[in-house]
Amino acid sequence: MSNDLIRALEGALQKDRVLTKASELLCYAYDATAGEAGRVPDVVVLPASTDEVARVVRIARDAGAPVYPRGAGTGLSGGAIPARGGIVLSTAGMDAVLELDVENQCAIVQPGVVIQRLNDVAAGHGLMYPPDPGSVAVATMGGSIAECAGGLRGLKYGVTKHYVTGLEVVLADGQVVRLGGKTTKNVTGYDLVGLFVGSEGTLGVITEATVRLVPAPEARATMTAVFARSGDASRTVAAIMAGRVIPATLEFIDATTLRLVEEYTHAGLPTDAAALLLIEVDGPPRAAARSSKTPRCRAAASPRCSPRSRTSPGATGSRSPLSATPATATCTRQSSSTPTTRS
Repeated sequence: MSNDLIRALEGALQKDRVLTKASELLCYAYDATAGEAGRVPDVVVLPASTDEVARVVRIARDAGAPVYPRGAGTGLSGGAIPARGGIVLSTAGMDAVLELDVENQCAIVQPGVVIQRLNDVAAGHGLMYPPDPGSVAVATMGGSIAECAGGLRGLKYGVTKHYVTGLEVVLADGQVVRLGGKTTKNVTGYDLVGLFVGSEGTLGVITEATVRLVPAPEARATMTAVFARSGDASRTVAAIMAGRVIPATLEFIDATTLRLVEEYTHAGLPTDAAALLLIEVDGPPRAAARSSKTPRCRAAASPRCSPRSRTSPGATGSRSPLSATPATATCTRQSSSTPTTRS
């Protein structure tokens, strides 16, 4: 990369927000994608506003240099890896929650806002932003929108594309466009917001997003069901869904994954099991409790699951272990009767 391009970038931004040292560039050579060696970029820029993003993109366009938008680097598809060198454009510093509209149940955020931080702010008003990728504590809104991140709650609540209603985007020529907005029923014209969600930075740089929020559930009940045969676990999933109980979370974990997770976390997981289901139901306290006690939700293969202890009214996070006599499954349950946001 030419010195002229570096100087142009330094002129567009403050010099300390243009990184060129090898030790600094190495951190931006990869994301969380397994098996990707990555490549060191030629330069990293740290813009602080939409205007600065547009300046960088125009400079790159004139120089014919590729631009790689980057959030927190937690993506699993290699979207932030600078495959051909060029410019990594990090939006992590654009991290303001610009508006929390409680009446319309939405928020306007910059791309560098961490998802968990948005949930922390929304929780104070009894709201939540449902998409919860595994990296929710560090992943940014811009990156998660560009990747259309999912998460454990996807079964009941959907994924990122179901919550983005408006975007501000800098296109490849440096033009700034605004798409969508707060309106929920926005059905006229092309769905350009949907086009950019999941585009992995190939169509433009997201610099602002309007997202829907939903009322946080009053209570949650979390269960695990451990199976001696993976087929029984699969049939239990089908039985839960057929019973019209839609869990917030319903995750199938096979024996290999159980073993690897236990080796890393030492959480006391049953490494001799063939499969484990992680189940969470939520809603009003009585509804969450009722859903967690149905035979289908407590594990169809384990009809004699029974609680050894109970959660007191108003208790948060109290453990209520369940056991089962059949060898095919055992269950444990944890419930919460206060609004919470998961991390």
